[in-house]
Amino acid sequence: MPDRKIAVVNSVQTINPLATISPLAADFDAPSRAAWMALVEKTLKGAPFEKKLRWKTREGLSVEPLYTPEDGIAAHSLPRMISADPDRPWDLRTIIRHPDPQAANAQVLDDLENGAASVLLRLDPTGRNGIAVASVDDLAAVLEGVLIDLAPIGLDAGFLGVQAADWLAALAKPMPGAPRAPLAFNMDPVSAFARAGEAPGPIGDHIAAAATAAKRHAGSFYEARMMLASGQVVHEAGGGEAQELGFMAASAVQYVRALVDAGFALDDAFGRVTLGLAVDGEYFTALAKLRAARAIWSRIIGAAGSTVQARVEARSSARMLARVDPWVNLLRLTAAGFAGAVGGADIIILSPFTDALGHPGMLARRQARNTQLVLMEESHLGRVADPAAGAWALEALTDSFARAGWAAFQAIEAEGGVIAALEAGLVQDKVAETRATLNAAVAKRAIGLIGVSEFPNLADVPPTLDPVDPGAFARPALDVTLPGAISTCAPLAQMRLAEPFEALRERAAGLEATALLVTLGTAADFTARVGFARNLLAAGGIAADIQAADTVEAGGARLAVICSSDARYDEAAVETALALKAAGAAHVWLAGRPGALEGALTAAGVEHFLAAGSDALAVLERAHAAFTPDATEA
Repeated sequence: MPDRKIAVVNSVQTINPLATISPLAADFDAPSRAAWMALVEKTLKGAPFEKKLRWKTREGLSVEPLYTPEDGIAAHSLPRMISADPDRPWDLRTIIRHPDPQAANAQVLDDLENGAASVLLRLDPTGRNGIAVASVDDLAAVLEGVLIDLAPIGLDAGFLGVQAADWLAALAKPMPGAPRAPLAFNMDPVSAFARAGEAPGPIGDHIAAAATAAKRHAGSFYEARMMLASGQVVHEAGGGEAQELGFMAASAVQYVRALVDAGFALDDAFGRVTLGLAVDGEYFTALAKLRAARAIWSRIIGAAGSTVQARVEARSSARMLARVDPWVNLLRLTAAGFAGAVGGADIIILSPFTDALGHPGMLARRQARNTQLVLMEESHLGRVADPAAGAWALEALTDSFARAGWAAFQAIEAEGGVIAALEAGLVQDKVAETRATLNAAVAKRAIGLIGVSEFPNLADVPPTLDPVDPGAFARPALDVTLPGAISTCAPLAQMRLAEPFEALRERAAGLEATALLVTLGTAADFTARVGFARNLLAAGGIAADIQAADTVEAGGARLAVICSSDARYDEAAVETALALKAAGAAHVWLAGRPGALEGALTAAGVEHFLAAGSDALAVLERAHAAFTPDATEA
């Protein structure tokens, strides 16, 4: 046993993450890469191939537009664990977080009676971030009427994980068939530490306490999953796929070590750990990330001499959800569910589409459940074990993520493990770099957020929420502090992509801001740039009033934007700008790049030029300034 344990600690640092299983068939008559590239270069007419066609992930991994047999890409089969029911190929799990235990109980029963296979209970005695549970009696109220031996119950309790596990175990033991109850205690002190930036006591002792609790309950619940090794905290802080995979792998190894120290046999320790990853609307990258997680796991267990298959939980991303036009979140969540299903997740959890706004109403909760039911029972996404196998682009992306994730894992292990890496700031520094890249892409709309930065709807009707006062259900705080010095690290602050634009929309509500879009020529001349300018301004909450230049009334206009074609600008842009300023427009802009006219337009009073690829947030800040009562010349 000691030798096998050492293998987990050491050998994993030197093995490649993805081994070839079988080469793709390549014995067919196809043009060579050189022939394809000749056609591509002819079509691009001198434009740079790397900029136009090659796509890069936030961490700099390249995805080619075309793969051929010459790339030598291998096909892999990375299926999920075999389901007993082919019509229910994954565990459809819903989140319950209403602060009132009685209301939470009603939601648990409603979900289980209407298609959910299991539930995840988010616990927080204060009621602010979950169900106000602080005792076994509170949890019993949440699970009243639930057959715990049949319906898998998962926990999400942060540093309360050990106590919550004890409560759930106490409730499940009297149930018939309890030893086979498919519980998911999901203790994950590493993520709680990374998110909060501190632990109530030494974090190593919290991990050991979780492992000890796992050993205490393992004999009573043969099939229970004890630990959740999740990379989601990295994703929600703005991290990339490789960083998330590396953190997940390092957490898994940390937990396996702790479980072995607590007395588990190595295979049993691996079998008690669930891997957790986030899935979002970028479904190709998300499903490739899930497949890469299995590849990384296979190398870890191979190094340790184990054969335990990975069990993967895919949970929808919170960072992708928006507060404005939240109906679009339904599409984002559907794409995330698709990624989870096609990527081979064993458990899929989709949040209600109103989560960024507050407690979900009945519609949002039903949609979170029914989205998966449609994907599962009508789209039959689980009928094929690994649909991405053999698709060259997805195989290449899987391979890239697996290798980069393995490298991130090795870097964490070289630092001394995941806790040491967090305390040294290694993880946070890497995440900060990727987050900056992500934020820059959002600001420039290279990453378009439908309903937020692209095609915003200023007249969107918000969905109905469940008004809840958490304070009405709060329980006395539980002391989970362990003896010893408090562990600290820089927290992985959670973020949402839409937040900067949402802040502008909220500010605009008090400005009554409407920009004057001044058109030149015919609809064929101005339609494209009117649409561009209107959408861009609306992303900051600024409405548009469209008027033709020959009939415009610019008196009192705080911001006027000239919109037309380059040809029309050559003919009349300077004259129009002078006329708008003379008529009283405070600020005059032009949609498009000025070219050779820049000097003349600037002299005529044009202060800014709206063009694709600019920092949209900076432009909108400038537009907001034009509508403030004391705005000066920008």
